[in-house]
Amino acid sequence: MYILAYDNSRKLITASSNIKENLKQYLSQYRMLTDAINIKDAFVVNIGVNYDIVLRPGAVGREVLLRCTQALQEHFDIRKWNINQPINVGTIYSLLDRIKGVQTVQSIEIVNKVGGSYSQYAYDIKGATKNNIVYPSYDPCIFEVKLPDADITGRITTL
Repeated sequence: MYILAYDNSRKLITASSNIKENLKQYLSQYRMLTDAINIKDAFVVNIGVNYDIVLRPGAVGREVLLRCTQALQEHFDIRKWNINQPINVGTIYSLLDRIKGVQTVQSIEIVNKVGGSYSQYAYDIKGATKNNIVYPSYDPCIFEVKLPDADITGRITTL
């Protein structure tokens, strides 16, 4: 079983040995006699989202960008994500396309954020993307937008 924990500000961290031991004790009462319980840490891959949109005529750019960024922050809320869940970029296109004031979504780029205050694990996002889906690694990992206000950036472009 692979697990992670939250810190006080709802950022992912590795679970302490006490949490793992308590979880192991709890699960032991439900396991069969021959089953073993192995609890390991999953990996956190920090990501950012860059997007370009074209506005509808008469739309106020700042307001539309704010609504788009808020929608993405809600979409990437870590409470909604699971270990080894892929990122469907097509879903993100649809999400932004439904925002009032957006005429079309020009591009969406998922980028790896690594080092400093981010996770130490670098991940080849482009290499892991196939048919607009970013797949997780074979080692259990979870994608996290650690700093939503800084890691989600939008830009207004023209056709």
